[in-house]
Order: sequence, then C-alpha cells, then structure tokens
Amino acid sequence: MAQTSPVQTCQLGDLRLESGTVVPNVRMTYITHGTMNPERSNAILSIHGLRGNRDAQSFLAGPGRALDTDRYFVVQPDTLGVASTDPNATTSPTRSGMNMSFPRFTLRDMVNAEHRLVTECLNVRHLVAVTGISMGGNASMQWAVSHPDFMDAVIPVVPMAQASRQDAFIWELARQAIMLDPKWRDGAYSADDPPRRGVGVGINIQNAFGFSAEGFAELFRDRAAVDRFVATTSEQLGASTDARDWVYRTWAIVDHDIAAPPPFNGDLRAAARSIHARLLLIPNCFDQLHAPGAGGVMEVAANAPNAKIADIDDTLGHSGNNSPRGVTVITAEVRDLLQRIADGRPGFSGPRFPRHWSRADRCPG
Repeated sequence: MAQTSPVQTCQLGDLRLESGTVVPNVRMTYITHGTMNPERSNAILSIHGLRGNRDAQSFLAGPGRALDTDRYFVVQPDTLGVASTDPNATTSPTRSGMNMSFPRFTLRDMVNAEHRLVTECLNVRHLVAVTGISMGGNASMQWAVSHPDFMDAVIPVVPMAQASRQDAFIWELARQAIMLDPKWRDGAYSADDPPRRGVGVGINIQNAFGFSAEGFAELFRDRAAVDRFVATTSEQLGASTDARDWVYRTWAIVDHDIAAPPPFNGDLRAAARSIHARLLLIPNCFDQLHAPGAGGVMEVAANAPNAKIADIDDTLGHSGNNSPRGVTVITAEVRDLLQRIADGRPGFSGPRFPRHWSRADRCPG
C-alpha cells in the first residue's frame, strides 16, 4: 500500500474566478501518497472525477502501480465544487456555507485553484505529470493548455477536450430530475432533508450512458437485475452525493472547452498545438458519455506536437477506467511514459494511435 498522508488543508484565501467574482476563504483539502524528494521535483497531481473526492484516485497510487509511490509524490486534492458529502471538503457551494450564492465556476477556475495549491502550499514549481479521470481528465487537458510548461506529461483518462451537445443534453436532463424533486427547494434544502431521490435518479440518467450496450448485456442477466440495480444505486447515490455541489460541477462540465478563451477563440486545433507537455490520452472507444470523437480527444491527439492515444477498449465504457482491463492498460502506459521521462528519452513507446483502429481519426466500429 502507498504511504498516505492525513487529510491536509491548503488555505487559499480569496479565489478569484475568471468571471471576476471572488470566493472568500477557500480551504482546499488534499492527501498525498509517497514522499517528496529534497529537490521537490517528483510530484504528480492526480485529479478526481465528478462524484469523486481526494480518495478516488488512490487505486492508481502505490508501490508498483501506475503512479509508483516508491518514486513519486502523488497529490490528490478535493477539487473545486467537490460533490462528495465528506465534511472535510471545503471548496464547494455547500461546505463553503454559500450554497446557491456560490458563483458558477469553470474548469479553468478548478485548474487555477489546483495550481495555487501546488505552488503556494506545496512549493512545487514543476510537476512530473498531471493526470485525472473523467472530469479530472477534462481538467488535466485544461492544465496542458493553461500551464503548458509546468509539467513533463499530461495523462487524461476518459476525458473530453470540449463538451459535446449530447453531454449538454445528458446533464441538463439529470439536473432537471434533481430540480423536480420537491425537496430541492430551489437549492435551499436543509442538510438533514436533501433531495436524495432526485439525486439518485439524476445520476442514474448519467449512468445510462456510463456503460456501453455491450457492457449492460454483460453486467445484467435479465430485466429484473436491471431493476434491482436502479433501485439500489439510486438510493446509494442519493445518500452519498450532495445535490447542489453536483449541479454546480455539471454546469462546469457542459461549459468545458479548452479552446474557448483567447487566444484560441474556439479553434481546438490551435489549442492542441499550444500544448508543450507529452500528452498521453487514454480514452475508451466504448465510452458513450465522453465519446472520444465528439469530445475532441482525437482532434487534439492529431494536432498536439507530442501526443499518443492508448485505447482502454473495454465494454464497460466510461466506467472501464477502473475495470481490470482498464487498470492494466493505464498502468502499463503510464509506467512506460514515466520511465521514458526519467531516462531522458523523448516521445512514447509504440504507435501514436491504436493498431486496432481502422483509421487514426476514428474509433473502431
């Protein structure tokens, strides 16, 4: 197991968002795995997804794992707006005490807060890598554009470079399910009576796209098994996810576009060309939630100066990142890239695009 720190807190004070609004007294909690070297040059930032928290990426960190803690110091923060009900996470609308008065934020705001954590509280000026899964993968792609020289490698797992129209549709429908729960009360619900049913249904709407059709067939023996899964997970999701915080983070997801701000002005190819770090993209071609084509992943890979795609190729779709196959692919690819960086070798091992793809710009099938 990795050597894991107790929960630590970075006092960021005022956090100015790109909208100009200031969030006061931001306290960003985080954990670390492994040991920082004396030169402070072996740090890796690992960013969790939409419903995760600081612990969600821990399955990748440890001796011999993708993020080998015998060599690297792995930082896992509770990111801006974290939707977990963990009371130690203080960067969200609910834990800040601002509730629906909390200003909307973007993934660039999330990256800004993470950059301040790394530089101001950990005194790290350069990272070996930034990685993340799902929403954390989206944020790591934003890191590649916002701070192109701050890290040697960026490793987004099941990410998007920009939100697709389908994603906007999915998350708007999920938010409506939450907001139609009578207990939503325009977001002014009390801590002891949240809209748990709406949250459970809303997140399961998202989950309908979280597996591929093949994945559903493998996971569930019959219709009764599907019904049991819906009932059980809806209850569990409603109890473990804060409605306000989840809604805010989905707003950030559907506004996500690494090419949105100047100087790119919507030109995704230009944004990709601005990336200096080695970019190891790990999508899943069975992913219906963050589809690699619609989410701009393949366009970025084709235009970034130093990029590779490694396909998870798992029928669990978006959820395949932590399947046995997904962990195997991620571990092999990440360890190989980090070793090349440590050895001072350029580029990547193997082909830039998976051999099983019929064309470099298209997933199989």
